[in-house]
Amino acid sequence: MKAISLAANERTLTKTTGSKKIRSAGRVPGVLYGEGDPQNIELESAQFEKAVKSSSAKNFLVELELDGTKSMALVQDVQQHPITRLCLHVDFRRLSDDSVITAKVPLITTGTAEGVKIGGILQTLFHTITLKGKPADIPETVEVDTSHLQVGEGILLGELSLPESVSAVGNPKARAVAVAASRVTAKAAEEGDDTAAAAPAEADAPAEEKKED
Repeated sequence: MKAISLAANERTLTKTTGSKKIRSAGRVPGVLYGEGDPQNIELESAQFEKAVKSSSAKNFLVELELDGTKSMALVQDVQQHPITRLCLHVDFRRLSDDSVITAKVPLITTGTAEGVKIGGILQTLFHTITLKGKPADIPETVEVDTSHLQVGEGILLGELSLPESVSAVGNPKARAVAVAASRVTAKAAEEGDDTAAAAPAEADAPAEEKKED
């Protein structure tokens, strides 16, 4: 996961009234926590909004410059306005070179499943997945090729292609994506069964006629 550079300042205004003043000035309040004491910080809203839009992952990596010192941090949580979706507050987690984190990233399907071509429905059971590993090793998105899937088949969480040092959090036997039968494929299957059932009777007819002779 590539780090996004952000500049921040120490925040002196706290509580609700202080946060409102900070937002009115075009900045977003935040907290940097982890090793050591938590720090109240603030950064430019426009810069942070741009960073949020540029990353596909909900939890993304940043290089935070604070008081002239750069350090790695993870965007742990972002509070957004329910209507405008503007960022109201952000929590950062300090990271070290040895940090192991969990981060939510999008699961993206590629290809057209064979089962979909005959009328099946592709189901994405996990639109985002939680990954565990070192920050630099975690991908921003996880792609899964569905082109080989037939109706009734799927790909398990434990079968996703991930970097060697990264693992998916959750039941490895849970289906991440699957191709389900639709009315079209169900009807085709029923018609196929009916045809198969009728075929033996037609084949036996000549034998019965011979017996009557």
